[in-house]
Amino acid sequence: MMRVINIKDYNNEGVFINLDMSFKPYDNLLNNHYKYLSKDKEYYFYCKGGVKSKKVASILSAYGYNTVLVLNQ
Repeated sequence: MMRVINIKDYNNEGVFINLDMSFKPYDNLLNNHYKYLSKDKEYYFYCKGGVKSKKVASILSAYGYNTVLVLNQ
């Protein structure tokens, strides 16, 4: 299940992935998640608008990854 936190509450835990800077286009991450991610780690997904990170975190959560949606609110 995907958790949601505010960017202010992020404490350098897990693996932080800024989709505005990494994995452009983000479909590369979704199509090749097994190359880049491990189900043993927790991933914090962020993008400025929140749309890309919500989509990626939701899909990867459904694939069995530990995901956290980081919002800028």
